[in-house]
Amino acid sequence: MPEQDRQDLSVIGKPLVKVDAAAKVTGQTVFADDLVLPRMIYARLLRSPHPHARIRSVDVSRAAAAPGVLATLVGAELPIPFGILPVSQDEHALAVDRVRFVGDPVAAVAAVDEETAEAALALIDVEYEVLPAIMSIDEALAREDVRIHDY
Repeated sequence: MPEQDRQDLSVIGKPLVKVDAAAKVTGQTVFADDLVLPRMIYARLLRSPHPHARIRSVDVSRAAAAPGVLATLVGAELPIPFGILPVSQDEHALAVDRVRFVGDPVAAVAAVDEETAEAALALIDVEYEVLPAIMSIDEALAREDVRIHDY
């Protein structure tokens, strides 16, 4: 292939035309969060504040009884892991028995609006047994007694 043809095929170092730039900077682009549909339901996730902990109990009864809350869900109701790769074979949509990182989803709420869903999260009681957490690569390599995954 001639040198000239090779240069024409290369995109490295060349600006790309941003076909949606004008719409984005003028606020015309519609994002998923901008959509409002009839009878739309809003969901929120309660996430773990701990990097590593055993879940002793999750009580969603107060959240479930709150006006405007349509449904609640906890990991025990979704016990089947969805991970298909060896590194994710124990992943669940909601934590079942323990959390493995800060932000691990523990419970879900569906409600009539965003505010109700958010408020319902504060009504969920989770009892954790905090476990040792590995906070550095060196510590992870030095300690085999603390494991994130069971495999």
